[in-house]
Amino acid sequence: MPQISDVQHLPARSWLLRRRQLLFLARSSGGMRITRNALRQLAVLTPELLNTPGSSLLCAYVRTEKGLRIAGFSLALNYGKDACIVIVRPLYRGRRLGARLLSAQLKQLRRLTCSVAADNMSSLKTCFRAGLVAHEMTTGPTGKPTLIFHGELSQDKQTAEEGGMLCQNLS
Repeated sequence: MPQISDVQHLPARSWLLRRRQLLFLARSSGGMRITRNALRQLAVLTPELLNTPGSSLLCAYVRTEKGLRIAGFSLALNYGKDACIVIVRPLYRGRRLGARLLSAQLKQLRRLTCSVAADNMSSLKTCFRAGLVAHEMTTGPTGKPTLIFHGELSQDKQTAEEGGMLCQNLS
């Protein structure tokens, strides 16, 4: 089972290597679904930007014979409004890892917005499984109809105790 961890406090040299790995993974495993703007956001990502409110980078790691390997990652900037990226290596797809990454983002940030092209069924399923709700339709950067998903965790203590992330204030 992949373990999800937050990527924030890395030394500069380690950060540059990690960002290069994530860019390679996004280009090789993104299935031509990642927009240029999303790749640009990842390419210029800095530790300082990750420390701003509403920003988070989570990686899912699996243990292999060669050590830990990144199975997937999720990046949210400005609570997902500036960028909401989820990438999972093809080998690890179909195990709901993308939904786990988005759920972890929602849990960490307390609210999250994601834009998904209407013809991208796997990403649509991922958003729904993570507890996000489609609340708007627009035209995306590629000219395709795009659904805007939103999720917000309730601050109500009783709701959190009864069902955690499944009980959400989705107004």
